Amino acid sequence: MPGSRHIDRLAHGCKGVSLVPNNEADTFFGRQARDILHSCTGFTLLELMVVLVLVGLLSSLVFVSISGGIFRSEERRFVKDFNNGLFRARNASLGRGDTVPFLIDGENRRFSIGGTRWYDIPESVRVEGEGVTRMDKGIYGILFFPDGSSSGGELDLKLEGGDTARIYVDKLLGIIRISHVAS
Repeated sequence: MPGSRHIDRLAHGCKGVSLVPNNEADTFFGRQARDILHSCTGFTLLELMVVLVLVGLLSSLVFVSISGGIFRSEERRFVKDFNNGLFRARNASLGRGDTVPFLIDGENRRFSIGGTRWYDIPESVRVEGEGVTRMDKGIYGILFFPDGSSSGGELDLKLEGGDTARIYVDKLLGIIRISHVAS
């Protein structure tokens, strides 16, 4: 039609009738609007709900997978920091020429090198020891002496997943060895 503003419904995903009325009597809010609403294809509410439920389920599976990895990496980082703390206490003792304690506060779930700064022990890790020195009520430790020796002991860091990091500190040489024991 020359001079009319004809918009084809195909441009909007619908088939058939134009979006602009053909004459003045046929208004957009009348018969033609009803035809447009009933003839256009789209998604039903049920289809949208099914898609949203599927997206929710998939995202929860991804979250569970990622969160498990995050917790395991937190435990591994703790084991590394704990082990490094033992090495730092031994090296500080050798460097200063003084006895340096590596302390474990079981009641408050924390550890320290020399009692100056305390580091938290994650809730998912259980620390057990054998042959360690009782320093005070609820506080145990391994002493590192300036000659390189130590009070010795064996520490087990039991992780939530069932794995155990076993740390052995030699009495005579103060050497620190770590091994991983799978459950």
